[in-house]
Amino acid sequence: MTDVSITIIGILATLFAVSSTVPQIIKAIKTKRTDDVSIWLIIALISGLALWVVYGIGKKDVVIAGGNSVGVILNVILLFLKIRFSRNPISL
Repeated sequence: MTDVSITIIGILATLFAVSSTVPQIIKAIKTKRTDDVSIWLIIALISGLALWVVYGIGKKDVVIAGGNSVGVILNVILLFLKIRFSRNPISL
């Protein structure tokens, strides 16, 4: 595999992984309900993605650092919505 094909695979993987949060954000904004979303899942995702950002920076890999940065931002938005719209945001 060439470097270009590896980069394309990395970009596609990032797009699929990051896009999984977007429907949940849209649903939360439309319904103003987030009781069905686990705050602990969101916090775990933010933590894991943030570590990937640090890893990507350390490896000087723009695809890893950039893609996971977008994931952190989207999950921080979801966390904000969870806190704002949930009756009991800390519940399991």
